[in-house]
Amino acid sequence: MTQRRVLFVAMIAAILFGPGVYHWVRLSWMEWRLDRQLGALSAEKDRLTQARTRLQSDPTHIEGLIRSTFKWAKPGEYVVPLDSARREHTSGR
Repeated sequence: MTQRRVLFVAMIAAILFGPGVYHWVRLSWMEWRLDRQLGALSAEKDRLTQARTRLQSDPTHIEGLIRSTFKWAKPGEYVVPLDSARREHTSGR
């Protein structure tokens, strides 16, 4: 008789609290995923903020970006591309 009562109480608990436990686990999992995304986005925001600050205040950095992006050179300087894919492409293929 005791086993029947335990089984009955367990069944009632599963019926009453089962959906709640499922939703709690689902929401906990979602919270964990969102916390990870928030951490990644915060790190990205910090990186972009540093890049913006550097672009606003470091003329040497800006010149380096222009030189590397657009292959720009001052008068009398030569630009030597070091990208291997471009070398193979321009070497007569």
